[in-house]
Amino acid sequence: MKKKRIAVIAIGNELMGDDGIACAVLNALSKEKTSQNVDLVDGGTGGISLIHMIRKYKKVIFIDSGDFGGNPGEIKIFTPEEAVSTKETMRYSLHEGDLLELIHLSKEIGEAPESVKIVAIQPKKIEFNAPLSPELINTIPEIVRDIKSLLEGF
Repeated sequence: MKKKRIAVIAIGNELMGDDGIACAVLNALSKEKTSQNVDLVDGGTGGISLIHMIRKYKKVIFIDSGDFGGNPGEIKIFTPEEAVSTKETMRYSLHEGDLLELIHLSKEIGEAPESVKIVAIQPKKIEFNAPLSPELINTIPEIVRDIKSLLEGF
């Protein structure tokens, strides 16, 4: 299969407070001018099914909330090789998963994109039926600018 294009994939659950930040960022990014070579994708809550989604792209940028010990709304951009996962999964469902594990598995089966970046946003509160924290809402324009800069250099 010939891979093409770039995907910006938001992962998160809008019903879980700050876990939905990626969806809000993707929505804001959709209102900006981006290259026709870029697909904006709602990856839902992630999971193993994302392997089938990312296999057709040369380059992928994932947006996700991630607890890296920063201040709420703080942004970290890194490659999978630069990251260490501390997520504990229960393995109750194929929708549950660890993004780094997913990327590793896609490499193992020969379906990984050539290049992957992860944009992680430090959450303040992940709680059912909670709104996005103001700290995260205020960083959305900055995150959009960061992603647009990544796309220019990708």
